[in-house]
Amino acid sequence: MTEPPIIERIDADLEELMERFFASSRREVEAMRAALAAQDFVTLARLGHTAKGTGYGYGFRGMGDIGLALESAALADDHTGAASQVERLAHYLASVRVEFVD
Repeated sequence: MTEPPIIERIDADLEELMERFFASSRREVEAMRAALAAQDFVTLARLGHTAKGTGYGYGFRGMGDIGLALESAALADDHTGAASQVERLAHYLASVRVEFVD
């Protein structure tokens, strides 16, 4: 059974920024994976905080929610929880579809 697509409704004024937004977000996931491997929870918390702010700021509520959960897990030094959120974010970025609205 396939999962339903994740659809985010984003302001049409941001359309030209989407390619850069997704490229940057994918690089952040790689930085998160490196921080996880190093058990660097300070960096993970910062990256989660950034994902939260960026996600909510651009209208990607799912990304904002995941960033919040990652930040919380990192602040608690919860490796398993943080790893789960990093993989959730990677899946989200690979799956999300943007619907531009005026």
